[in-house]
Amino acid sequence: FIHSCLRLLIQISWGTAMIVFDLETTGLPKAEGSDLDMQPRIIEFGAIKLDKDLEEVDRLEFFCNPGHELDPQIIKITGITDEMLKDEKPFVANYLSLCEFFLGEKTIVAHNLPFDRKILKFELERLDKLTKFPWPWDHICTVEVGESVWGKKRKLGDIHEEVVGEKIKGAHRSVNDVEATIRIMKWYRSEGHV
Repeated sequence: FIHSCLRLLIQISWGTAMIVFDLETTGLPKAEGSDLDMQPRIIEFGAIKLDKDLEEVDRLEFFCNPGHELDPQIIKITGITDEMLKDEKPFVANYLSLCEFFLGEKTIVAHNLPFDRKILKFELERLDKLTKFPWPWDHICTVEVGESVWGKKRKLGDIHEEVVGEKIKGAHRSVNDVEATIRIMKWYRSEGHV
């Protein structure tokens, strides 16, 4: 507890630049107004907190057991299997650590942020915690930034390959995609796009 309080005091006094996060999920969102139980669930969460120089100061990552078997297409895309998730706890078990990680931060970043934010909102709504979650007020989507750079929406892997010069190692795993997004954000900053 004391460690958490000290870390929070340091964050408030020094601040960090942003949290970059990514989710792997059980699927794509259903139509607006669909039953909440039918909406996708988080199976992997990854986030890295950055300082003003975009260097890592903290990270949070966890798996979530969605309570049902994964679609074979999700296993193929992510490499996450039912076996990997069988002993993991559901999302609710990670709620407090997630709140602590986000508390006091001003900016969140994700590639295709509307998707990740929507899935996180579904999980929070299931817990009746949507309005209690410490959402940062500034939201940056690297798809939207990229659209202003290249004039079209581009996939994370395509942008990464162009600006970094190599493919993402272990793409479609949360922390790997977060690290790729950070490399892209550093390039966007160096070129004056953010």
